[in-house]
Amino acid sequence: MRFEKFRKTLVAGALCATTLTGCEVSNPGPIQDEFLAEPASQQGLVNGAIRRMNELMYGTYTLALVAREVFPGGQIGAYGHDVIVQGGEMLPGSFGGYFNDAVQARFIAETAVKRFTEVGAPPEMLYQAHLWAGWAYRYLGDWWCDAVIGSTDPDDETPGMFEEGTATYYQRAVDNFTAALGLATTDAQRFAARAGRAQAHVGLGQWAEASTDAAAVTNPEWFFAMNFDGGEQATFNTLFWANADTPYRSISMHHTFFFDYYDDTGDPRAEYYTSPTTPFAVGSLSGYPGTGQVPWSNFTKYDSRDDDINMASYWEMRLIMAEAILQDSPASYADAMTLINEVHTRPGVNQPALAAGSADEAWTHLKRERYLELFLEGRRAADERRWMTDGSGGVIDTPDWSPLSPIFVPVAERDLCFDIPDSEREANPNVPTISS
Repeated sequence: MRFEKFRKTLVAGALCATTLTGCEVSNPGPIQDEFLAEPASQQGLVNGAIRRMNELMYGTYTLALVAREVFPGGQIGAYGHDVIVQGGEMLPGSFGGYFNDAVQARFIAETAVKRFTEVGAPPEMLYQAHLWAGWAYRYLGDWWCDAVIGSTDPDDETPGMFEEGTATYYQRAVDNFTAALGLATTDAQRFAARAGRAQAHVGLGQWAEASTDAAAVTNPEWFFAMNFDGGEQATFNTLFWANADTPYRSISMHHTFFFDYYDDTGDPRAEYYTSPTTPFAVGSLSGYPGTGQVPWSNFTKYDSRDDDINMASYWEMRLIMAEAILQDSPASYADAMTLINEVHTRPGVNQPALAAGSADEAWTHLKRERYLELFLEGRRAADERRWMTDGSGGVIDTPDWSPLSPIFVPVAERDLCFDIPDSEREANPNVPTISS
């Protein structure tokens, strides 16, 4: 994709959005390209990539709807979604804003890599640039159906090539996380690079490599999160704000897997609450029994608009190791269950140990545990998409909502990834147009 508007200037000042460093910066406005590699500009350039990733995270809300982690309340106005998305589909060519955020994040990070390399910037700065390029590519791989493969050289204005699937995105994530790992100087930095690379290997179906990286993340307290700033609308935790009753009540936990599961188990990862003073979501869901008003309930995972969203954690790494066993050595499912139970029974979760008498039962536990552990983190849609084609067993706890409203498509017919937007299809001759 072309980003000529970034050739001459880049908005380099942005909020500092990483758990590895802490800083307070203000936006200095456009900076001429030749100054991007100056020491005073280097952190700001990285922060520009982080800022785009921060804005991209609005997509976790959209994906939560199609992955049926939350139930739509019918709201199509502010902090709502159109009826098509609420029903589980995305119009072809839509959500260009998300695509722009993700591709701009990778472009800015790759600009930083090139400029920093040219001037011999400190390894810390190159580490950050490669790390955020890796995250941008991993999200592009997870969230989009197909790819536009642009040059990694920010000075190359050749339009990107179209690719079915997103394997190249994942491979570029692997390459950048590998480069970051070679520059890491602390355990936290190494864990971030290893965890991101493990996730990218999962996307490529490279289970031995994914397990090796996941096993190298050894601190149960470790996680890597996108930091949100509650002072600016573009950087709110939108999932929280859309349902915070101030005044938005756009979604509900009713009818989700988590609603009954929490009542049955008390698992804090699925906790929700209801309110006697606000019994219904805002909006009206077409065809919903009765008046169309959806009973309102809210998750507790996020409780403020500056709550962070995890991008990786030690506990996810344990589940990647478990899934690698089930993928490559299903007869060793008992070993996978040991890892699953490490996550399921840990302090703070405190659930009773799970048992499996077969690899198929272990698959069901694995898929459910990922559902719980990665709840509202923008991960479920990608999980379900790969499980449709990788031969995995077990069952998926995605609810069938078709009896509740005619807007809902069958579970197997949902759209679980974003399409390349019309803006890119129309501007790039290498990307096929959508036939009417």
